[in-house]
Amino acid sequence: MSDKQLTELLSLINQRQDRLAFACKEIADWIDSQGDRPVAGKIRDSLKAVEADEVLVKKTLTSLTLERPLPRFR
Repeated sequence: MSDKQLTELLSLINQRQDRLAFACKEIADWIDSQGDRPVAGKIRDSLKAVEADEVLVKKTLTSLTLERPLPRFR
């Protein structure tokens, strides 16, 4: 798999993860509005891990999209 294909795949996975996280937040908000704060809180707590990894994922994707020179062999 080329760097370009890998970057495209990881970007797609990241986009889908963002969409799923957004949907889960909306579900948590709806559950919260129905009066079940403990369940909504559990969903939000689970999403904290996704949010914590966001910076690392974006940094990794950025480093893959940069054009790197080929390594020199001695």
